[in-house]
Amino acid sequence: MFYLDLEKDNNIVTIQFKECNHSLGQKWAAALRDHLDAGTYVAEPHRIYNLNQEWSEARIVTSLNECIDIVNNYKPVIDYRIEGTMTQQVSNRLHHYFEVLRGENESPNQFYVDAPRDVKNAIQEYNILIHRWEDLGASGRIVVQLKDRPIFPLEDDDYLHWNLNFQPGDIRLNYCHKGKPIWDVFKDGDDVVGDDNIRPQFCYSADFSVGFNKGPGDVPQYHAWWEKMSPKLNQLGFYKNDPKCAVGLAVVGKIIGDPTEIKKEIYGTTKILGVRYD
Repeated sequence: MFYLDLEKDNNIVTIQFKECNHSLGQKWAAALRDHLDAGTYVAEPHRIYNLNQEWSEARIVTSLNECIDIVNNYKPVIDYRIEGTMTQQVSNRLHHYFEVLRGENESPNQFYVDAPRDVKNAIQEYNILIHRWEDLGASGRIVVQLKDRPIFPLEDDDYLHWNLNFQPGDIRLNYCHKGKPIWDVFKDGDDVVGDDNIRPQFCYSADFSVGFNKGPGDVPQYHAWWEKMSPKLNQLGFYKNDPKCAVGLAVVGKIIGDPTEIKKEIYGTTKILGVRYD
């Protein structure tokens, strides 16, 4: 059994969860136990999305512009500033800057390597804020990223666990490398992502998220979009119905209990305190 400890009103509330029995669930759980045994901690403990009243669109926009100012005061590389409200197209554009500035977790771009600590922190927070905006009005999720966790290549059978039928209370595998999954490119109408950044998930780590939303299932608009985009996608090496396109999310665990009641219990949490197991 695993336990996710959260801070709510100076108290601790805990989500219990367990891994799935399939091979990917077992591999993920083993990676999580191993990394916890090594003494890791949650690298970004405030990645709690839409499960408290901390964030409004106005606050997100103000914070994003502050991050942009910090980066540009170091080197003027983001030639954009948010005026008024955000749109998905603005979010797509901002996220593209993040991909360019940050690079891979394991092999970051030179700009990020050379940047002072406050600029690195601003780049990381900038990305989190983009996702905060995208999650406004959503069902809520908690993203757990562990410090210095190793990543592992996915095997062919692992890709069979990606789909769009996830349920509230599922533990989902985190996307753990640079890029944007094909489903997100479609969902966000992202035409500025760049060919090099369309990257289905090909690795996994101990990182995970707890989601309270339900997957969309079969989406006719997605099929129509793929038919329209197939010449380009095929050229990039992606083919419809190939499991390695990793469309959707991979469920690797389940929370214990009624997800609706657990969401009510944890609503108002503002910090991830840690992960443990017995």
